[in-house]
Amino acid sequence: MNKLIILVFFVLSLSACKKIIQIDLNNAKPVLVIEGNIDDIFGIQQIKISKTNALDGDDVFPKISGATVKVTDNLGNVNVFTEASPGVYNKTMKGIVGRTYSLAVGFAGQTYIASSTMPKKVVLDSIGILKVNLFGKDRKNLVAYFKDPIDDVNFYRYYMYVNRNLVRNIYVSNDRLTNGNAIRQQFFYSSDDVDQLKTGDKVYLEMLNIDSNIFDYWYSLSQQVDRGPNQNATPSNPSSNITGGALGYFSAQTYQLDSLTVK
Repeated sequence: MNKLIILVFFVLSLSACKKIIQIDLNNAKPVLVIEGNIDDIFGIQQIKISKTNALDGDDVFPKISGATVKVTDNLGNVNVFTEASPGVYNKTMKGIVGRTYSLAVGFAGQTYIASSTMPKKVVLDSIGILKVNLFGKDRKNLVAYFKDPIDDVNFYRYYMYVNRNLVRNIYVSNDRLTNGNAIRQQFFYSSDDVDQLKTGDKVYLEMLNIDSNIFDYWYSLSQQVDRGPNQNATPSNPSSNITGGALGYFSAQTYQLDSLTVK
């Protein structure tokens, strides 16, 4: 469901004399990319495994077949995932709030490990449309309403779909400044052909409660890709909770979905 963006940067040393520096940008060793979720809704849970491309390659990562994938919880329950299609490993199960899930992926003699604890679910009360004036122009933004619990540290990830098309923005938040408050979370939206929601649009919002490591992953990635031209931070790979040299993330999370039609 989600596409991982790999960012690589090179530092060139400068000297007083002129020198031609040739860099082979295509010989970087491919790296495994793991993207996995376990949520609290009974159904198919999915782990995707691919590999990075050469720098001048396309943005379709080669899918990895033949890996061994299993998820174990802190009570010792083991769930073995089976390959449903190239690079996609599935298991029908349900995650439990409060349990820690450990992922083990074996491939080509290497084992990759990650763990994530499923946080408590913060109930999404409702979603709505808020009309705002931005730079003298009226626009409609999606808003989520919920009450942040005062006794917990909470991290949120949101996915927004407009007419069933996933919005590319990365939406994350935490309660560092809003702990215990009634939240009105606003989502700015634009696409290639429109810069706001319009009447008749069908909008879906997925709200996930995630742990702190996964928040760090999505937040660091958002700092790379959600800024305007010439505003990006120094490029780097987003922080990952996967050990063994792979990129990506493994998240145990709660899931909620709501939708509306823009009027």
